[in-house]
Amino acid sequence: MNRILSTQKQHRKGNQFLKTLLSIPWIATLIQKREAKLIAFFCFLFLIIVIRLFWLQVIKHQEYDSILSKQHYRESLLTPERGNIYALDKGGHPVKLTENITLYDLAIDPRELQWKFETDAKRFPNIPAQLRGMPMKPRFIELISPVIYKHLCEINGMHEVSQEECVKNIELFAGISLLPKKPELFYFGSGMASSEYETFKFEEYEQNYQNIIQQFTKEKALSHITNKLDQKIKIGIKSQNYLGYFTEPKFLEEVRSKALPYLNIEADHYLYITPTLISSSSKDTAKKTVESLLKKWKYPIGHNFDKLFEQQEWKYIKLISGLNPALAQEVRELKITHLHELSEIDRSNEKKKLTRTPVLYGLVLEPFVTRYYPYGDFMANILGYVNRNGVAFYGIEEYFDTILKGKKGEIKGRTSAWLGNIGSNEFEIANPINGHDIYLTIDIGLQREVERIVKEQLDFLRADAISVLVTNAKNGEVKASVNAPSFDPNSYNDAYTLVPLGLEHQYILDDLTYIDIPVYLYTGGDYRLATLSERVSPEEKKYLAKNIYGSQVFVDKNISVAFEPGSIFKAFTVAIGMDTDETSFEESYNDEGSVKVGAYNIKNASRICEGYNSFLHAFVHSCNVGMVRIVQRIGKYAFYNYLEKLGFGELTNIELAGEKEGFVDKVNIVSFARFLNNSFGQGLTTTQIQLAAAYIALVNGGEYLQPTIIEKIVDNENPQRISTVLQKKHTIFKSSSSNAIKEGLFNVINTNPELKNTANLSGFHLGAKSGTAQISFRGKYQRGEGRTNGTFAGIITTQDPKYVVNIWVRRPRRSQWGGFTAGPIFKQIAQYLLTYDM
Repeated sequence: MNRILSTQKQHRKGNQFLKTLLSIPWIATLIQKREAKLIAFFCFLFLIIVIRLFWLQVIKHQEYDSILSKQHYRESLLTPERGNIYALDKGGHPVKLTENITLYDLAIDPRELQWKFETDAKRFPNIPAQLRGMPMKPRFIELISPVIYKHLCEINGMHEVSQEECVKNIELFAGISLLPKKPELFYFGSGMASSEYETFKFEEYEQNYQNIIQQFTKEKALSHITNKLDQKIKIGIKSQNYLGYFTEPKFLEEVRSKALPYLNIEADHYLYITPTLISSSSKDTAKKTVESLLKKWKYPIGHNFDKLFEQQEWKYIKLISGLNPALAQEVRELKITHLHELSEIDRSNEKKKLTRTPVLYGLVLEPFVTRYYPYGDFMANILGYVNRNGVAFYGIEEYFDTILKGKKGEIKGRTSAWLGNIGSNEFEIANPINGHDIYLTIDIGLQREVERIVKEQLDFLRADAISVLVTNAKNGEVKASVNAPSFDPNSYNDAYTLVPLGLEHQYILDDLTYIDIPVYLYTGGDYRLATLSERVSPEEKKYLAKNIYGSQVFVDKNISVAFEPGSIFKAFTVAIGMDTDETSFEESYNDEGSVKVGAYNIKNASRICEGYNSFLHAFVHSCNVGMVRIVQRIGKYAFYNYLEKLGFGELTNIELAGEKEGFVDKVNIVSFARFLNNSFGQGLTTTQIQLAAAYIALVNGGEYLQPTIIEKIVDNENPQRISTVLQKKHTIFKSSSSNAIKEGLFNVINTNPELKNTANLSGFHLGAKSGTAQISFRGKYQRGEGRTNGTFAGIITTQDPKYVVNIWVRRPRRSQWGGFTAGPIFKQIAQYLLTYDM
């Protein structure tokens, strides 16, 4: 109490002292001036703040709002579903040729496996006793191994796995060798081969190989899977960080020459950075060194480049790729079933474990959509394929990629680092637009039968390739389009896998008629095509595509490869002669067996042409001199005008990717000799689709119909919206000319001895023209088996043409003549069509 009274007295004394000071005039004036200055100063500061806020919020509002949007605005893409491709069966029912399948990558965050299982049995009685206090990683491996086994040895993606494939898949997954390996065995050419052909015990090898496959059990597979998972799932700090995969030999050579201790090359192409070998003082120098190397060789710098020079914890490990939906569901069920198998809580170290997590908590299923072709190689060259990155190649897939893939949707909105998208009123949502479905004019039954015939004949004729087109003469629709050899779009990478060229393929080197099959050398750390001299050199090791033909199998030769058509082109020469009233089948001419044109001598293939004969005789027996006499009457301007109207030298605009226009000389520059050669199908190149469209115009009354392979296109967002093809048409020949040509083609197949026996069906009014075109090699035309193109154009039937069949046999080795190679193929197709659809 006394202390409080004392304090009050002191305050009163202080107040009296202040009053005394303020009563002094000069002190009172000084204090008033300072107050005014302080007030003025703070008013000035306030004015600056107001002006600054006005500048930021009003004058610069738009600029800073844009910056804010960039920093706190996110666009999330929504993926549309790719449209599918259909063809119709005989009954008009659609058959789905493509599927969009969701597969999964299976990955793990290994940080979730560094703990032990909970030991508290009272609070967590569902945890099995044998797991309590044990490390979680072994249990994780035990649970997930059976799923990986099913993926590797039962159903890999959408593919059913054979026993041999199972063993190979386990080898690949585990990085081990189970099957015995052959040495690399080469055939060098000129009868020389690897010495191991003499010493290697092939029978013993084959016996061991089959024994291992037959004796390989599920238990063995699971053991290898378990061991690999134990190695693969790493916990803690990475010893090195992955920089990338590099193939440029000179870049890799420079990396080696620099001998940087922290930059390692593994397995020839994989580069890793080891941060522990970089001191803190030299880290910036190391970054600049590696960055300059990458930039010098024009490699991109990744967004996480700087982090590669820091020690990193294992956070993500991919276990397998391509898990099918059934196995993905099994993984989900496993996670639910084992939810009760919980980790401990650990507060003992800096990485405190404050939440109990299930043993499979870190297991992640990452979905991706892949294009699947349920019928394998059926119609592969028509369809093309889409790779895992969603890029379309060849065929319908590439041509219609834009409308098949649809349009991506997006969600735009303000974001927060913690909460993600915030504020419902800030969202802009554009839904994805799914791709359109495409329906083809292909007849499924006919396509399947023609594919069967062609595959069979490819082996029988020992040809490089066979291509067949069946078109509807009444509307220009493609009803079948077949190429052999072909490919499976589900495993398109097979075309790029190279293997040693061994004795089983020695004919590819020893027989120059196989010159079109690609052969490779391995030089400078990479594979390249061999030159002709390297190809025949017995000193070089050669490699061959696993499928023999390499990437050639992707090319639709019906539209993308032009060739000299040979004598089937004579039908156009005769038709033009008739349409211009310059000749008729009944008219005769004198055939002397050859025509001299400058330094060239044009000859007939057979002496049956010689003498006074009708132009019908010349057409039936394929007389070159007879065709020369016709075009000499027509004149080159009229001749090339008709060829242009028939579409030769131009694209037909068939709805398939990769169409080529072929080559026809321009009328104002063509030489006289080339002009005459063109009359019988030499010196110009055409495609199968061009020939098909032109033959349709020959036999349907003279009208050119733009060929099409599209029945309709359906908008999946609005199924009632159906698009059809707007087909171009124009008349070329008079109906009388068309009728005469049909009769001429009937005479060819019924009176030409080459075709009468090989291609005709008695009792039916078929029409046809065969051709044999020599293939040029080093500037000279060749003769003999394996050196010609066998061509054929057939009509079913000449009385009422419904189908035109065009056949091209590339380098047949059983016979050089088109009538003997392509003719029997037509006969089988005609026989099928006459019972199937006539």
